Amino acid sequence: MKKFILALAIFLMSLANVEAAEIDSVLYLGNPDVNYPLVILDDKDAAAKINAEIRAEVQRLINTVNETMANGEFTSVVMEIDYRIPCNHKNGLLSIILDQYVNFENSAHPSRYYRTLNFNSSTGKRIWSSSLTEIGPPIDGEDYYSPKNITRRLRAYVEKNNIVLFNDFQQLTAIPEEFYFDDATRVHFIFQQGEIAPYAVGIIDLDDGVTTD
Repeated sequence: MKKFILALAIFLMSLANVEAAEIDSVLYLGNPDVNYPLVILDDKDAAAKINAEIRAEVQRLINTVNETMANGEFTSVVMEIDYRIPCNHKNGLLSIILDQYVNFENSAHPSRYYRTLNFNSSTGKRIWSSSLTEIGPPIDGEDYYSPKNITRRLRAYVEKNNIVLFNDFQQLTAIPEEFYFDDATRVHFIFQQGEIAPYAVGIIDLDDGVTTD
């Protein structure tokens, strides 16, 4: 455990010591149902990179709904996008969760989708889940954040919380794309509705890290 904390501390030290970002809210084309964050930093170039990534992800979420509507299966839809900021640290670590709610007319049920974005706010560079392999000591010869080891902790989590996974789910084949850091810099992995468990289970948020505090 001490080695894990040290590795995470080194990862965080690789980020610059900057002020936490200021966050404002923006409405997409004035639509009050689509709200996303505007990041304000002293470093204008870094802020511009981050905000461009955010806008692109919001547009992708909207485009996915528009494409479904264009197929003609549904005639109307209610869509909302909001966000939360689970981590905004002076060490330059910034995590954003875009929360999309979609309800197509006459569909069996509404759906919710989380899109996560993680940044080094000192540079504006996005942090992808592949970089998590730099954190933590190996377990059984594999990275702490290998698909095999994440699967082990996921199964322990669902057993503890009485969550039943799909029968055909065996093991993750890749590090989950959707993840974020919380305010204590703990890593969380997101599994969407219907991804690894029945839709009624909802979104699974796996707290899969240890704090450096």
